[in-house]
Amino acid sequence: MAREARTDRDDLSEDEDREEKARKDPEESLENAPSEGSTIRDFFSFEEIFARVLSAADHELEASNRYLFWSGLGAGAAIGLTFLARVVFAESAQEATPGIVGNILYPVGFLIIVLGRYQLFTENTLTPVVLVLTKLASAANLMRLWLVVLIANMAGAIAVAALLAYFDVLNPARLAKAVEIGRHAHEAGWFDVFSKAIIAGWIVAAMVWLVHACKDTVSRLLVVWILMYFVGVGGFYHVITSSVEVFFLAFRESDVDLLPLLPDFVLPVLLGNTIGGVTFVAVLNWALFAEHKDSRLFERYGDQMNWREWMFGVRRTGRDNA
Repeated sequence: MAREARTDRDDLSEDEDREEKARKDPEESLENAPSEGSTIRDFFSFEEIFARVLSAADHELEASNRYLFWSGLGAGAAIGLTFLARVVFAESAQEATPGIVGNILYPVGFLIIVLGRYQLFTENTLTPVVLVLTKLASAANLMRLWLVVLIANMAGAIAVAALLAYFDVLNPARLAKAVEIGRHAHEAGWFDVFSKAIIAGWIVAAMVWLVHACKDTVSRLLVVWILMYFVGVGGFYHVITSSVEVFFLAFRESDVDLLPLLPDFVLPVLLGNTIGGVTFVAVLNWALFAEHKDSRLFERYGDQMNWREWMFGVRRTGRDNA
């Protein structure tokens, strides 16, 4: 009996040792994977990703107009590098329009923006919209954010387009390729541009969500590169990237005027990107917010805004009332 008792204690001790080892190194083997109720340590749960998105939304909605403008200006300038990369690689690969090779560095501007934490309009169709759709931030404040960032992005895009058009940056072959790329975008029909811009907005919103699900820089880099490369190869339209292309064309070619580009080209891309991004958020919000609305995730925001506050309120987020 004493021997059996010692054996039972030894078995219990071994089980405890295994459990302790599993807690310290849960990825050592598949036997140590949690069977229920736990999140694997190198993954964020949905609620944790949502919390990171909300934290980013707080930062954006509470930022001053000055910060948003200068950050947005930097983002618009960074996106100009995407156009430059398309020109260089498409011309080098002798592609009629940027394809598999020509778009290899299409994501370069987005990488600078994401890793450098600049403000890009299409990214702001995800993070702050989450708070607005849940009535924890006002629509008026969202409009302020969108307007300042969009104007700054466009100013940066125009500046880079002018730089590439009037300064000796491109050799004659690449200059001709840049005009060709701009012409291709300019000649697309309004509804064609709008339709493809919806897909681009959806992809960018998905990219932003997945970036918040990443724990390290390498993972973020891969997410941004893969999804933005898809935008370039797929021929989808991003409002700032495509604007650099047509603005460059207007600066180089006398038959294209700058101002008509705003309603004829920029507007359909802007609407498409916004609809695509907000739809992604709305679907995500509708399906999952109700599941988590009573969790601690939203405690810091206090009560939801009433309709008047939500539409016209000066409060930046719901937690200002807490």
